[in-house]
Amino acid sequence: MEAREERIKRLKRLKQKRMITVLVLLVLLIGLGGGYYAAVQYREKKAREEAQRKEEEENAAKTEEFIITEFSFNDVAAIEYTNGEGTYCFVKTESDTGNSWVREGKEDFPIKLSKLQTIILSLCKLNGTAKISEAGEPLSNYGLAEPVISGKVTLQDGTVWQFSLGDEAPYSSGYYLLEKETGDIYVVASSVRTQLSTTEMKLVQEETFPQTTQEKMTEVRVELRGEDALSYVPQTAEDGTVTYPSIFADCEKFIATTIQEYNCTDFSEYGLEEPYLTVTVYYTENVTDQDGNTTKENRTVTLELGDLTVSNNYYARVNGSPYVYIMTAAHAQKYIPQ
Repeated sequence: MEAREERIKRLKRLKQKRMITVLVLLVLLIGLGGGYYAAVQYREKKAREEAQRKEEEENAAKTEEFIITEFSFNDVAAIEYTNGEGTYCFVKTESDTGNSWVREGKEDFPIKLSKLQTIILSLCKLNGTAKISEAGEPLSNYGLAEPVISGKVTLQDGTVWQFSLGDEAPYSSGYYLLEKETGDIYVVASSVRTQLSTTEMKLVQEETFPQTTQEKMTEVRVELRGEDALSYVPQTAEDGTVTYPSIFADCEKFIATTIQEYNCTDFSEYGLEEPYLTVTVYYTENVTDQDGNTTKENRTVTLELGDLTVSNNYYARVNGSPYVYIMTAAHAQKYIPQ
């Protein structure tokens, strides 16, 4: 009997120890869990604060602007810029008929004034989205030690502004610009670099090709090298209805505005000395003299296609001019007999 009571007491003591152990473990777990939760909350709070700080800095950078230049198009007397292709200098000249622009050293250069104006306007009111203030840093850190693009703007009052463009800034935010007089470095819009990357042929004013309508055409002749010429003429039915060959509509306007060369002297280089294809359009034009009398005069316009380009388009010229264009294969195929 005593042994049994002793066993019961031992079991009770063992049970009590187990309960105490469980309680201790539970307390420890609650403590650890609370500490972990507090640590997670702390890290999340810090992350939110850091994200907010970065957002505020980015918003401040977006709204803050640094004025680099502020002058009007009419204030500019000359502009010069250098890119990977060459150096271009344009000077404003005055005459009785108004101001005009010429290319220095190539006064007969046919300037596309709309393009030149776009380039100048990109520099007239130039703002920087950031200003680099790390004194003593080498220019090579910004691609400005040996820049590919540089420029100079001269104003009517003699003020000269010189600059160069370097590498692309982080996060595609623009390009580094060095103001040479002050040594300040800014980040400017990518469009500035795009404009100053304009190459010579993009500055050339293309010709205006003669245009007509199929109702005024009397004949279209197509001559493929080494083959007999083909002649297309309108057909008139007994009831007077006129039917025009489909090629007439394609010959109302020639489309080739990509200039390869503006003052060509060796057309054999493009296969245009002996063209692969010659299209001659014969048409009439109403001409009114000084007395108000209107008469029809015969006109012609000739398209010549030469060799293929590396992109399988065609070199072309119109009316034997010194301009060589590139006509896309899609347009050229309209004139090539199948």
